[in-house]
Amino acid sequence: MTPDPTALARLVAAALPDEHLTASDLERCCFGPDTEVLGDATAAAALLLRRFGDSAYASLLLLAVHPDAQRRSRGRDLVHEAAARARASGAADLHLAAAVPRYVWPGVDFAHTAALALFEAEGFEPYGAACNMAIATSFRAAAPEGVVVEREQSAGAGDLARREYPAWVDEVERGTAAGGCFAARAGSTTIGFACHSVNRHGWIGPMATDPQRKRGGVGNALLAAVCADLEARGETVGDIAWVGPVGFYAKAGARVSRVFRNARLSL
Repeated sequence: MTPDPTALARLVAAALPDEHLTASDLERCCFGPDTEVLGDATAAAALLLRRFGDSAYASLLLLAVHPDAQRRSRGRDLVHEAAARARASGAADLHLAAAVPRYVWPGVDFAHTAALALFEAEGFEPYGAACNMAIATSFRAAAPEGVVVEREQSAGAGDLARREYPAWVDEVERGTAAGGCFAARAGSTTIGFACHSVNRHGWIGPMATDPQRKRGGVGNALLAAVCADLEARGETVGDIAWVGPVGFYAKAGARVSRVFRNARLSL
């Protein structure tokens, strides 16, 4: 029987114990729009198929095989099934993990040797890399003069994302609804936002500042607000997910903690 979020979380805990993925994390990422879970309680995959007319974008969001079921071609069979479904839907490629706005990982962690070997053997071609950065939740920074950072309870952050960062609208709106989004405002104008625990608990992102207000300290203040909220929830370290500007976060004391391979299989 296809696993539900709770059963999938048990499987992932056995197969990938260091990930600490919860049933809620998996429900958000693998049981959302355009997603399908394949397999059973001993080996499962989550496939995203987003259709655009006659074509589609396909991503293998997750692949997990229980240790007791490994070395029996279960992972390979699930990859084949996911590829067949993606091909039938009109996708030209099957990507690994990277899928905005709901993702479990930005790619395949280079530390997951067995997964890298499997995907390499199945013909996936690397095309890039992504990284996460870890930051102590004790990080603090004051807001610049005239700017207030507050928990978002209105539509300001979503409106800014819709105008300047449309790929992040879904995440910002979910973060706002869950109470994990913070907004920076100058008067009544929203000039930045930062979220945490949108897809995975303890993961930071998305985060952005109005292009006209960058380099003024707004980003640091937003990062500090998110860190303070995570610390209040018992987290000592936050994972900044799928980092773009490494230098900005490095200046705040963050360090690269995980590196992921991006790859795709031509269908």
